[in-house]
Parts: sequence; structure tokens; C-alpha cells
Amino acid sequence: MRARGALLPLAAAFGLVASTVFAAPPRTAKAPPPSAPDIFFGYSYTHAGEASLNGIGLSGSLPLGDQLSLVLDLSGHTGSFAGADLDQLGIMPGVRWRFTDGRVRPFAEALAGVARTKTTVDTGAGRVGASESDWALALGGGLDYELSAHWSVRGLFHLRFIHGEGVWDTDPRFAVGASYRFGR
Repeated sequence: MRARGALLPLAAAFGLVASTVFAAPPRTAKAPPPSAPDIFFGYSYTHAGEASLNGIGLSGSLPLGDQLSLVLDLSGHTGSFAGADLDQLGIMPGVRWRFTDGRVRPFAEALAGVARTKTTVDTGAGRVGASESDWALALGGGLDYELSAHWSVRGLFHLRFIHGEGVWDTDPRFAVGASYRFGR
């Protein structure tokens, strides 16, 4: 558990270093402004408890200014562990801070919402299932690498804190995919 707690400072340090190393001057092409709304879709992986879950991530952002945006992050993961099938759905709104405008655009996010987990076990006489919804927080960030005026490749990392059964569980989540920026 302590090793996972070290991931948050590491992610923050990565974001700060990447923002200074990869900072580029604004481009003069007719590209959408950095504050344009965007949408992301891609592969997502999370390590929930002892289970490795694979799935998809979908998010969208609406700018509030040059560097700050509202974000809605949706993720769905599925997998199995110890004979149980697991499905997890996360719905988390929050905010995103962009550090630079250029070909490489690092960002940080803070999200809060709900994680719904469904567990199903085959007992031999039939399948038995249970589901629960828990409060969830996610802190992390990522990097957009611009391919064209509208399209980017995005990689992101979240450290998710899920409150269930009276305790906080810490689950890392990684996602990679494509981002489309609207405008012009």
C-alpha cells in the first residue's frame, strides 16, 4: 500500500518536468485554441485490489479559460479474479489544468464521482452477483501529442481512491488513445 502512495508524487513530478522540458512556442497555423473543447476515446487499464481490469475510457472537456477546463471522465473495465467476474464503471467530473500550448501539451486533473463495481460468481448451481456504488476520487495527469490541428495522441495516468466498506482503496489507472479538439 505504501508503494502505491508514492505514485502520486511521482505523477505530479512527471507533469512538472514534462511541462518545462517539452514547452514549445505557440504555432502560427490555424489550429483550434488550447482552450477549445475536446473529446478522448481509448484503451484503459486499472488494477482494482488484486484484479487486473481492461476496458475503455471516454472523456470530454469544456474550457473555462486558457488553462482550466471542466472534465467528465467515463471508464468501463472488466476482468476476473479468483473465480469471480468483475465489472467496474467510473463516472467522475472534475477539472483539468493545461500547462502549455504547443505540439506537446501536459495536463493535470482532479476528479470526484462514483465507481460502480459488479461481482459475479458461478456457484455451480447458478450465477450469483452483487454490486455496489462507492465514492471515488482521481488525481493524475497526462500528455497530449499533437498529430494535426485537431487530432492528438493522449496518454494519461490517474491514481484513483475508492471508498468502499469503510476503507479507501488506491487503484492506479492508465489510458492511451486519441483526442479530438473542436473549433475552427
